[in-house]
Order: sequence, then C-alpha cells, then structure tokens
Amino acid sequence: MGPLLLAAEAQAPGSPANSVLSHSGQFIIHAERFSATAGAASIPATNRSLVRLEPALMGVSCERMKQILLRELGTTAPWQGRIYLQARPARVASQTIAITSERFKNGWQYQVELPDPVERDRYIRAIVQVLLLEVANRGSKGRLVEVPLWLTEGLSQRLLASREMETILPPPRQSINGMSLNSMHVTEAMDNPVEQARRQLRNRPPLSFDQLSWQDQDELSGPAADLYRASAQLFVGELLRLPDGRACLARMLAVLPQYRNWQLAFLDAFRSHFERPLDVEKWWALCCAQAPDYPEARKRPTGGNWSDLDQALRSPAPSRAGAARQPERAEASLQTIIRQWNRAQQTAALSRKLPELNALRPQLAPDLAVLAQEYCQVIEVYLQNQTWTRPITLLGGRPDLSQVAVETLQRLDALDARREALRPPKAPAGQATSNPAPPR
Repeated sequence: MGPLLLAAEAQAPGSPANSVLSHSGQFIIHAERFSATAGAASIPATNRSLVRLEPALMGVSCERMKQILLRELGTTAPWQGRIYLQARPARVASQTIAITSERFKNGWQYQVELPDPVERDRYIRAIVQVLLLEVANRGSKGRLVEVPLWLTEGLSQRLLASREMETILPPPRQSINGMSLNSMHVTEAMDNPVEQARRQLRNRPPLSFDQLSWQDQDELSGPAADLYRASAQLFVGELLRLPDGRACLARMLAVLPQYRNWQLAFLDAFRSHFERPLDVEKWWALCCAQAPDYPEARKRPTGGNWSDLDQALRSPAPSRAGAARQPERAEASLQTIIRQWNRAQQTAALSRKLPELNALRPQLAPDLAVLAQEYCQVIEVYLQNQTWTRPITLLGGRPDLSQVAVETLQRLDALDARREALRPPKAPAGQATSNPAPPR
C-alpha cells in the first residue's frame, strides 16, 4: 500500500487527483478527478441514488459514520488501524467496491476502492464494513478475523435510516462528463429502527438465525438482498434492545480474534442470554412471532396444520430382527435417523421425506410452509454432502458423527426450536373436553 498525500493543499495546480486527511487522522481520502476521457455513458442519468465522492466531504461523512457506529456499540476506544479510501471515476453504476487489508509491524491498515459516483447505500455499507473490521482486528496478532454479514448489514441499515445521515452527503452537481446527478434528501428519522424493520417485513417472515448466519454476500441481489437486509436490521435491533445488548456486541467484536469462527465469539459475548445456538434460534423465533403488524395471512397456524407437519417430520422405525411385535410401531425423528440409522436406511427414509414435505407445503399456513421448505433444504444438503469416512472405534464403540452430520443436526435442532416457539398454546386442562369423566 503506497503512501498517499495528506492534504489537498499539497496538490499542484491542475493535478488530476487530490487527497485529504480526516479530522481524527484515521481516514486518508484520495480521489481522482474526472477527465474528458472518463466514460460514464453506461451509467443512467436518472439514477437518483448516486452520490458524488468529494474528498473533503468524504472525510466528514466517514468520521460521522464512525461516531454513530461506536455509539451503537457503546464504545469510545481510540482507533488503531488507518483506513485509505480511493475514489476512481466510475464507468458502470454497479462497479465493484474492493476492501483489502494488510498487516504491518505497527498493526493493520485497510484500503477501500470506490467508484465515483457511487450508490449511497453501497458507500455507507462499505464504510461500515471496514470500520467493523478495524474494530474487530485490534486484538488480532495474525489472521484477519471474520465479521458476520448480518452485523455489517444490520448496522448499515440502521445508519441508512438515521436522521444524522442527511448531513454527510455531498452537494448535488448538475452534470459530470454529461451524466446528471441529483440530490438525495433523507427525511425519515430513526425513531424506532426495530419497528421500521418490522414494517419492511410486513408481508414476509424474517429469515431464520440459521439463514442469517450462512448467507454469502456474493449471493445477495434483488428481493433476496432486501429480505436479508431487513431481517439483519431487525435481528441487530432486537439484540441492541437486550439490557446489555450494546456491551455484548462490543465484546463480540473484541473477542473475535480469539476464535476461528464468529459463532463461538457470539456465544461468548452473549453468554448471559444464550448458551447454545439453539437458544438463539428460540429467542429469535419468539421475536419474529411477536411482531404486531404482520398481515392476517401470517396468523399462527391451526392445530390441523401442526399435526400434519409433525407427522411428516417422523418416520416409522425399522423392524429389528427377532424383536417382539409391538402393537404400535415406533417412530423416529430426523435427528434419530441421522444419529442411529445406517447409511442405506438413512438415504431411503430421508429421500422419502422430500416429496412428502413438498406435497404438504401448499396445504400449510404460511409460517409452517416456510419451515417445511427449510426442513427440505437441510435434508437436501445432507443427502448431497454425506461424509461416511469416520474414525475406527475399538471394542464395539460407536463411531463419531461426520462433520456434515453434526452441522445437519444443529440446523434441525434450530428448526425444531422455531417450530415449538410458534406452536399455539395448549388449551387449559379444564377445557380439554366438554364432558369430563366423573371422579371415581
């Protein structure tokens, strides 16, 4: 990463680029000026989401975003890693934003390459992502830590909804190389970001914690991206509403370098609330189920729907040679099939479950239809990625489960927790029957 000039005054007259050092000294902004040869013909002139990246105002906006972000996390620790921002003339509206990092003797440094002009939300998302990386890597002595996508997207959406973001955008320009740019006016205050996320999800159930955890950023586009970002905004908002939610999120970033994956850091930081991923899934399912403004179509399913799905998720246990005939044949859950049945029995039983669940989905209430689809996805992934190479065990001991089996069991447990969290409460004992039997 080469050195950059630190002040616009250092530029010679007519220079094609200028650089600015932000107020705190953390951000160094370098921008190439537009020239007559910088083609922007492929960028629609009516794109009202575009903003111009002017170095001086970028320095102000980055400092403002850092202040808001650190306030959300409840931390005031000073920065350690310097961030270089490079703005280059854009040729297409969807031009890639690249974030790179490098470790030096005195710590980490980061570089963000941005197209100019750029969509407002992509600009904010990139700055939030690099700021979270900087915070999380302060305690890292070697590898670059992983910041979960839901945290970046959730906090970005909160910033996008903030009234304070009105003042960080550059002023409008009439044209740049023949391309018209329009001003953006943000009028919605972030009075209640959780309720705002719920309004965005009014016609769609939020993604599960499992779906938020495993989504790949490269796969986000169109309606799927909107659903993911609204779900992440709601998830982060609900975490921040916990009594010590801000402190827990800040601790999660602080301990990330100690773990190989963010899930363990999350459970460490939120251990006063969750002991296992299953506890997170149950809490999140209850948060989603308690949404007051979902449409009538999302009311809790009826008892008939529940019994149909419960039955579809179980399979008759295979008969054992020499066993006495039982009056009622035992049934096995999906987890029991994976833990205890042999390969041939597993494949046959789980393969039968897929068409059974898919045929049942149109008959289910919306919440259960979504769950049935997710059960199918988990089963499909398991059948496609079965790993049967297991360590040899002595003295007849049971071999360990493969990694794919362990992960599948965790996902099935999480889906079961969501299903139970949404299940309607049982009727009081006195209302179980209209003609109770007289006491003897």
